[in-house]
Amino acid sequence: MESPELVKKTKEDTYFTLNNLLNIPKDGKIQLEKDREAVKAYFLEYVNPNTVFFHTLDEKLDYLIENNYIKEDFLNQYSRKFIKKLFQKLYKKKFRFRSFMGAYKFYSQYAMKTDDKSRFLERYEDRLAFNCLAFAHGNEQLALDLADEFINQRYQPATPSFLSIGKSRAGELVSCFLLTLSDDMNSIGRAINSALQLSKLGGGVGISLTNLRGNNDPIKGVDGLADGVVPVMKLFEDAFSYANQGGARDGAGVVYLSVFHPDIVDFLSVRKENADEKVRIKTLSLGLIVPDKYYELVKKNDHMYLFSPHDVEKEYGKAFSYIDITKEYDNLVNNPNIRKTKIKARELETEISNLQNESGYPYIINIDTVNKANPVDGTILMSNLC
Repeated sequence: MESPELVKKTKEDTYFTLNNLLNIPKDGKIQLEKDREAVKAYFLEYVNPNTVFFHTLDEKLDYLIENNYIKEDFLNQYSRKFIKKLFQKLYKKKFRFRSFMGAYKFYSQYAMKTDDKSRFLERYEDRLAFNCLAFAHGNEQLALDLADEFINQRYQPATPSFLSIGKSRAGELVSCFLLTLSDDMNSIGRAINSALQLSKLGGGVGISLTNLRGNNDPIKGVDGLADGVVPVMKLFEDAFSYANQGGARDGAGVVYLSVFHPDIVDFLSVRKENADEKVRIKTLSLGLIVPDKYYELVKKNDHMYLFSPHDVEKEYGKAFSYIDITKEYDNLVNNPNIRKTKIKARELETEISNLQNESGYPYIINIDTVNKANPVDGTILMSNLC
C-alpha cells in the first residue's frame, strides 16, 4: 500500500471554478458542459490523489478489517472469490457521477476516510459493494441483484444505511425516530438527551411539542411563569448542531406543534428572515399537526380558538396531543376551565402560506386523514423528517 502525501492546494481548484461557471449563462444558454468538466477535474485534482492506493482487493479488505474500519462478520458470509466477483461487476459498469454536486456530496460526507479525515479509503463502487454484501446476509444472488439496482441507480438505501452499513464505527441504519414530550422538565431533559444520542447515531428525529404548556401559562398555580415552546426549540436546535455522526453527517430534527396550540404564532415566527436573533431558529425544521376542524374554520372565515394544553390535560386527564380536536372543539370552546385565545383562522393560514413561500416550512400533517387511514391499532400523533 502506497502512502502519498495529501495534495497541497496552491491555487483555487479548477473544479470549483468550473462548477461556478455552470451558473453563468453563455450566449443565453446554461453551460451544462462545465458541470461535466468539473466532475472530471474534481477526480483528477482531489479524489484520485487523496485516495489510498491498494494493489489488490485482498490487501484493501485486510487493511480495512485490521484497522477497524469495516466489520469482518458480514464479509465472512461470502468467499473472497465471490466478493471479488461482486466488486468486479460494479467496477465493470464504469459508473460516472452525473453532476459535480453528486460527486462532491459523496466524497465529502459519505465515503470512508482515514481516521484523520485526510484520505479516502473507498470509492463509490466500494460503498455500493459493502451495502450489497451486508444487506444480502450471505445470499449471493441477492447481493448480485442489489448490485444491479444500486449501480444503475434504480434503488438508493436511506442515507444512514448507505453511510453506516459495514463500518465498524458507525451509527444506526434507520433514518427516523419520534419523540413526544410530556409537560414536565424531566420529559424535556430526557428528550434532549435522546435527541443527542439518536443524532450521534445518524438518525433524524421528529419531536412533538404539542403537550407543552403555552407561554405565560401557570407553573405550580402561579400564572405567567411558563416560557412556552420557543425556548425548548432553541435547546433542541443546539443539541442537533452539537451531535453529528462523528462529523460525517449533520444532526437533523423537526419539531411539530398542533395548529391549535396557544404558541402557534410564536412557533411560526422563529423561521422568519426578520426574526429576532434571540428566538430565531436557523436549522431546526418546523411541522404543523392540522386536524380537519382547522380547514373548516378557514373555509368559513371564522375565528378559531387556541387552547391551553395545561388546562386541557387537567380537564380530560390525558395529554393535549391525544385530544380529537375536530370532535371536541365545541366542548373545548365552551369549557370555562380551559383558557383560550381567539384569532382569525384565515390570518393564521396566510401566515403559514407566507412562511412556506419564504422558507419551505412548516411541513403539514393532516392528522385526521392520517388516522382514518391508519391500519395499525393506536393513534398517530405526529410525523417525522422523512
